[in-house]
Amino acid sequence: MKYFAEKLRIEIAKGLPGTEVQWSMASSDRMIKDFPRFRREDSKSAAVMILLYPKDDLIHTAFIQRPEYDGVHGGQISFPGGKREASDPDLIHTAIRETSEEIGVMPSEINVLIHLLPLYPYQQYFCHTCCRLDG
Repeated sequence: MKYFAEKLRIEIAKGLPGTEVQWSMASSDRMIKDFPRFRREDSKSAAVMILLYPKDDLIHTAFIQRPEYDGVHGGQISFPGGKREASDPDLIHTAIRETSEEIGVMPSEINVLIHLLPLYPYQQYFCHTCCRLDG
């Protein structure tokens, strides 16, 4: 895991590809429905956490399944995360708080490696991604 962590840190330090790559990998729904690419004035902030952890000499990540309901996110498989609360000092705190609430990882066990580029997933939220890495 330590080798993986160091290699990942080196690759991240080289720079990230940017929003054009995010859009080239986006689902066809985004193109068909002509999703906006930029934050609107009334957009709310949200954050998710990409957890990377070793198990049986392999790197794993954690996903959750959202509860079924008649809303945009009902039943979706996602990274742990959610909307920024007024009490969150920043979006990294939002990602850590939501991760703790949704899957029980203690905030003291989370070491954020990088804050990835924001993604505008749909019309109300502007999503920030944090990456945690053990090791």
